[in-house]
Amino acid sequence: LHINLSTGDGTGNGITHSTSRLNMEINIPLALGGLAVIGGGALYLSGGEDREKKRLYASYEVEAKARADERARQAYIEPREYWSEEDLSPFDGTRDEDGPILFAADGKVFNVYKGRHFYGPGCEYHVFAGKDATRLLAKGILEEETEEEKMKPLNLADRAALAGWMWTFDGKYDVVGELKGFDNETTSTRWKPDPDAPKDESVPR
Repeated sequence: LHINLSTGDGTGNGITHSTSRLNMEINIPLALGGLAVIGGGALYLSGGEDREKKRLYASYEVEAKARADERARQAYIEPREYWSEEDLSPFDGTRDEDGPILFAADGKVFNVYKGRHFYGPGCEYHVFAGKDATRLLAKGILEEETEEEKMKPLNLADRAALAGWMWTFDGKYDVVGELKGFDNETTSTRWKPDPDAPKDESVPR
């Protein structure tokens, strides 16, 4: 800020007194522009971090999809109308660590390669692989039944438990066929009267 003070001496000559309190000129538009540049730079740097994260995430998604597609290709098996239990046996995951893993449940045959960490060799549910796992799933057991146990029909609680498993399998794994000779009545949760039960003759028919 520069202040000029002019006074007359009576002779027409002016005497100029200069008093300087703050020898600085402030250009307000320029100052505001500078602040805008600084703020914009900070936002750009922050936005740059977001853009880099998005780029890395997009790259990860592409790589993950490529891996999933390759897994699906290696584990693919041609669906067929019917499978026997003997047909399932080779596909328990022990012969090909990247191949299909099959088992049957409630008459359906599933390729459960997506759950290899559950059903592959050495994993918790490997006992289901390569066989009809219907009764094991229904009874919630991880050991093969004895021949005597296999003769006992599934009760209603067993059948309801199996239905819960089927809801999961149908939504997650590929169905590649049906189990040959499977009797759906052995697992049905539909109530049916017992033909051997005594009849109440007091009930009109």
